[in-house]
Amino acid sequence: MNHKCLLLLLCHATFTTAIIKKGVHTSLKANWESTSLIAEASVFIGNENEKLFFKFVDIVNNDAGSLNWEKLTDEQKYEYTIKAASKVLTPSSVDLLKFALALRQYSPRIQYFQQIAAEYGENCDVFAVVGEQVSCEITKIGELLKNSKKDSQVLESDYFIGDRKAKKTIILYGELGTSSFANAWRKLVENQKENKLIFRHFSRTVSSNSVSLSGYGVELAIKNTEYKAIDESNEKKNVEEDETDLFGFNIKLLKELHPDSVENIESLRVHLKETDELAPLKRWELQDLSYQAAQKIVNAGPADAIGTLEEYSQNFPTHARALAKTTVSDKLRREVVQNRKLLEESGVDVGETSLYINGINQDINSLDLFKLADLLKHENKLAQGFHGMGIQREYLSILVGMDTSDDEKATYAVDYREGYPFFINNLDTDKKYKQWGNSVKLMLQPYYPGMIRPIARNLFSLIFVIDPSSTEGRKFLRIGQTFNQHDIAMRIGYIFAVNQDPKASGENDLGVALLNLFNYVSIDSSNSDALRVLNTFLDGYRSSEPTIDDLKEYFENKFSDASFTDVFGADSDYDKGRKHGYEFLEKTGLNSAPKVLLNGFILDDEGVRSDNIEETIMMEVMKISPKIQRAIMEGKLTDRMNVGNWVLEQKEIMPRINRRILSAPSKRNYVNLLESKSCKTLKDADNLSDADKARCLLETTKYLQKSTNDAILPVTFWAVADADTVDGRRFIYNSLQVVKSSSKSRVGIILNPKDLEKTCDPNSISSYIRAALIYLPMDTAKRLILKLSNEEYAADFLSGKMKFDDLSVGGMDAAKFLDDKKKLDCERTRTEAAFIQSILDISAGDRVIVGNTLQVGPLDDNEHFEAADFKLFENMLLSRGAEVISSHLTKWEYSAENGAGSNTAFSIAGLIGKYASSQKRNWISIKGDDHSVVTLVADEVNQPAVDVLAIVDPLTLEAQKLGSILQLIKKVTNCDIKIVMNPKDKHSELPLKRFYRYAAVSELSFDQNGNVNNNVVRFDGLPSKQLLTLSLQAPDSWIVEAVSAKYDLDNIKLEQADGDIISVFALQHLLVEGQCFDEVSGQPPRGLQFTLGTNKNPKQFDTIVMANLGYFQLKANPGAWKLEIREGKSSEIYKIGSHVGAEKIEEDVLQVVIDSFTGKSVRVRVEKREGMEERNLLSDDDEGMWSSLSSFVSSKEKPQETINVFSLASGHLYERFMRIMIVSVMKNTKHPVKFWLLKNYLSPQFKETIPSLAKHYGFDYELVEYKWPRWLHQQKEKQRIMWGYKILFLDVLFPLDVQKIIFVDADQVVRADLMELMKFDLGNAPYGYVPFCESRKEMDGFRFWKQGYWSNHLAGRRYHISALYVIDLQKFRQIAAGDRLRGQYQGLSGDPNSLANLDQDLPNNMIHQVKIKSLPQEWLWCETWCDDGSKKNAKTIDLCNNPLTKEPKLDSATRIIGEWKDYDDEIRKVITSVDKNVHDESHTEL
Repeated sequence: MNHKCLLLLLCHATFTTAIIKKGVHTSLKANWESTSLIAEASVFIGNENEKLFFKFVDIVNNDAGSLNWEKLTDEQKYEYTIKAASKVLTPSSVDLLKFALALRQYSPRIQYFQQIAAEYGENCDVFAVVGEQVSCEITKIGELLKNSKKDSQVLESDYFIGDRKAKKTIILYGELGTSSFANAWRKLVENQKENKLIFRHFSRTVSSNSVSLSGYGVELAIKNTEYKAIDESNEKKNVEEDETDLFGFNIKLLKELHPDSVENIESLRVHLKETDELAPLKRWELQDLSYQAAQKIVNAGPADAIGTLEEYSQNFPTHARALAKTTVSDKLRREVVQNRKLLEESGVDVGETSLYINGINQDINSLDLFKLADLLKHENKLAQGFHGMGIQREYLSILVGMDTSDDEKATYAVDYREGYPFFINNLDTDKKYKQWGNSVKLMLQPYYPGMIRPIARNLFSLIFVIDPSSTEGRKFLRIGQTFNQHDIAMRIGYIFAVNQDPKASGENDLGVALLNLFNYVSIDSSNSDALRVLNTFLDGYRSSEPTIDDLKEYFENKFSDASFTDVFGADSDYDKGRKHGYEFLEKTGLNSAPKVLLNGFILDDEGVRSDNIEETIMMEVMKISPKIQRAIMEGKLTDRMNVGNWVLEQKEIMPRINRRILSAPSKRNYVNLLESKSCKTLKDADNLSDADKARCLLETTKYLQKSTNDAILPVTFWAVADADTVDGRRFIYNSLQVVKSSSKSRVGIILNPKDLEKTCDPNSISSYIRAALIYLPMDTAKRLILKLSNEEYAADFLSGKMKFDDLSVGGMDAAKFLDDKKKLDCERTRTEAAFIQSILDISAGDRVIVGNTLQVGPLDDNEHFEAADFKLFENMLLSRGAEVISSHLTKWEYSAENGAGSNTAFSIAGLIGKYASSQKRNWISIKGDDHSVVTLVADEVNQPAVDVLAIVDPLTLEAQKLGSILQLIKKVTNCDIKIVMNPKDKHSELPLKRFYRYAAVSELSFDQNGNVNNNVVRFDGLPSKQLLTLSLQAPDSWIVEAVSAKYDLDNIKLEQADGDIISVFALQHLLVEGQCFDEVSGQPPRGLQFTLGTNKNPKQFDTIVMANLGYFQLKANPGAWKLEIREGKSSEIYKIGSHVGAEKIEEDVLQVVIDSFTGKSVRVRVEKREGMEERNLLSDDDEGMWSSLSSFVSSKEKPQETINVFSLASGHLYERFMRIMIVSVMKNTKHPVKFWLLKNYLSPQFKETIPSLAKHYGFDYELVEYKWPRWLHQQKEKQRIMWGYKILFLDVLFPLDVQKIIFVDADQVVRADLMELMKFDLGNAPYGYVPFCESRKEMDGFRFWKQGYWSNHLAGRRYHISALYVIDLQKFRQIAAGDRLRGQYQGLSGDPNSLANLDQDLPNNMIHQVKIKSLPQEWLWCETWCDDGSKKNAKTIDLCNNPLTKEPKLDSATRIIGEWKDYDDEIRKVITSVDKNVHDESHTEL
């Protein structure tokens, strides 16, 4: 760059600084006090490894005596924390720790512990808790242990040392870093090792500074309409005249003097012009903006590309004009088009912005920085682990091919033929299906969604495993018959699981009797007829329990010629299938009835036991159908095959299902080998880390496999057991059955004796197994160990009935083997057992199977793993990608010699299992990367690196956030970044109409006093005359509000501000979101009420369950909360059943823990109490919910006496209107009034002044808030969001005891007593609205409801205005109006042309489903629609917008409403008289 350009840039910077002095600064803080950084760091370390946590605690405690912790500054504490953490973490993990501390990611966890500690009320630095006993004196622990009657509650987030199986748990609360805690913990560890010890963070004194947060976005949206494209397509495109005097610059002269720098001078001119006010672009200038921004980013080069992306996207409005003059190269255009096809094949559309981290797609809009931190942490571990094995960037190809999901409902099925089902139909042969086609190829033809194709083949077999005497069993008997009667294209079968007791017969057991009856009928008729007879009998007992006598009476009436005793007696010939049912349940691992199988796949218990079983079955059909279709297309299933048998010969069909195995991936209990060192012997290895011990076992264990040839095998098992017990030998024997049949696995036997002395005896089975592993060839050793572990041989050998010669296998020299065995000592077994107990955290004698580092077990004493269980485990590991790993290692020519490659495959599988995200990964390819792609190589090329791919249109909302995220990722992790340009072809309007910042810092910073700096989002260089509105975009689980702001954040104009516009927001609540369903019906229990609170305030928050998804929402903060069904009708009818995401601590009380910034999601199933089966929460009975609510209504607010008014506002102007509306209500009534004001958008000033008004005018008020649910279609404009709050959440916004409420627009003035409306009879409607006035005839052209869609839809009904309406909340909730409105909104809101006026279009659209009562016309007068003559009767006056005059509201208010100015002056006097310091707001909104 020449010095002329440098001079221009200097001038640019100098004058920009001189011109723009004011900015907008925003920050967000938590509503709890500062938490300890070293405590937060310990949680980060504990999440890495529990043992590292205590190692870190020991390091800090050892230093505590010299630290003088209480005197250190924040900065000194931080520096020490990083220094101590570096002793237990890798350098890359330390970088991520710094990021986590900058995010304050674990502050909620520490605050949670602080809240629990505070409830004990102890006034000391350190205290101990044992059960219900508490003491500040650690020397009294013995007394606490002795006196405690129950054990302490252990939390999911606790780390503990000591005896895991101990009956007593000691919890120590204290501050890490202090001497007092260090001394107390040291004493506990020394003296109480026989107990379970837990440390929880607690600081007696905490800083009053709140925690400063990041992870949110701030937008400044352009509010006025000046900045719009102008259609000048027919005009000559004249070049704008150069200014001769622009802030002191003669632009024209500069261009003449420096012709080689014209482009730079033009940029300066545009920038200087737009520091004042943004000018509109012409339409032709808009078209190429995305390409032009892309060109700017590419031109910036790798070093500055991300910064350029940030600048041009986040500050686009000020750059738009200069950007429009950028020339786009043809090479960039061609390459973008080349890459586009591959991107579209990968699911990325033109103009879409996407982010992939190691192939995992991140939804940028909903990206949660806290979850991103966790993802980066785990992906960094993956990169680190692969790097340690010598695998560099190519590891991504393995990850893409792996299944890393942790879904417990893995797709495995059982072979139901083992249960010998009674089929009641056969689609292959039954005559009634002859009219159907019978070719399997019919499966490939299109068909109606949610229906099964009528094909006369047994493609789908539905098997019910039932006890026919149970309530569920009787239900399934009827369902099967119904399906058959309606010709559902399924083969229906039953496996009866009835009483196995030989003493039970049809004469004394109903289940056996029903089986006898079924067999009796089917012998002379058919299984279908037998089922019909059973159901005919049982239909009379659907709501009661039949007895043997009932069945006897029925049988003797229907089959009078048969003997009851012959058919149902102990010696009955009609017992067929009696033993098969329970044998099938036991053999397959299904364990209990009822179970429903579709093609062998076990349907979800909750789904089949509910009333929507048909939906559950159809969902499974939809999952199975594509597999069948694929097989038909590939010729693997043809018409000539027996379809039913083919279905049961697929690889996912297992002889047995074991829930312990299938749930193991979700528990992520993997052996850790990360950063472990190679090992050749177990000698002198006692002081190794667990990872190094695991590496030693892996590399020194002799493995048994099918083939003697070296190969890289996909699956490695460790069978851990005590070979000197019967159960242990059975375990080893069954594990070796895998290698008899499979060439894909190997098994290593690791001895874990309960009695080491017995095992070390030369005649023990273990000693022979050890000798075989050391001295015999692999194949010989395998055959010998199979015999030694077979109990038939082992029992005789141990008793002396059999000599070793009798056990020896072909090919072995028994004498030499016995001589070699004499040389053997027990050291290997002793060390191996100690290692495995430490690695797996198990006890001596425990049985565990480890497959590819995934730990299953220890097994319970009475639990057994059969050969089929080991086969299931192998299949699960193979299906999750074990062969992907082995095939890659083979392709990369890894050595298979001595099991080296298999060891690597084992290590990789564990690494992926432990750290890989469960999200799907995609590999996205592009054709060219020379002209439209920017590649940023990792800073440390030879170190582990994460792959980051950003596909971006720079002028999208997502791109505004993406730039900051890419900057952050680059700082906190070693990564390769590729930025692929994906610009939209043409723009017809401005693509971005906002300025944006994303609060994301990579490391904490400190001020000169050593205090933590607050994170502040800064907007500088904004146009001073532009009208802007500020919004803070927080994560879905946060409820935030402005707590400090001098200026109106809804209407920001920098030229009117005295200085920087500073706003402070607070995180007031974290959300508890949930779903609730009825255990039986499977449907949401509409009207069910929940409360959330603490021990001191158990009903702090309440809510109602929506019918939409069974959704409910409650506010909380870090801590332990109690979730209960609200007392009253809800608790009378329902009790809590199963639950996820919470812990049951009392009868019908769940504990919900909030310990992270992501809030909490819970799932609750409720069931009706005995005798309440027919009761309904929303019924109109006298003892209904609504009448029972009266017990909750305080005497201060009885429905018949109090006027409830709901309103909302945003911005100082509308808050000013709302104050006047409030006063006008009070001036016209003598009744008590309570205002319910939406808190979400109120300014700090309004919240400060409303108490003064309430006191002066004598009204009550409450600020209500609700977070827009993430599943409900989001609105982006603030105005439309507020419209949504007016109508979408009426059933959940208010306490459940508010029965009637009136919505009044903020800009309305009331002239009558609103009690008239409170008492107004709404008939049977849930709400009443005032119809639009039709008396001002000159506005007829604007009455859209008189023509087109609305005219047809309303069918003669009036269109109602949403400025004032009355809601009967009792009726509204009763008919689920809120759920209906939300459902309709969800369906319509996806169309941008629907719901133009959301708040009134939606209820008018739903007028046929949710009735509207028309209120008298005088209840709402507005000049726009009503003639002047009707004004005298007006009971309220609304300041409707006038599309003709577009008169400002302040002008129309003073002109139309005579009393308006008087009210305004009066209110100002009230406010200023109470608080002289309150900012005078009279002009801030002008």
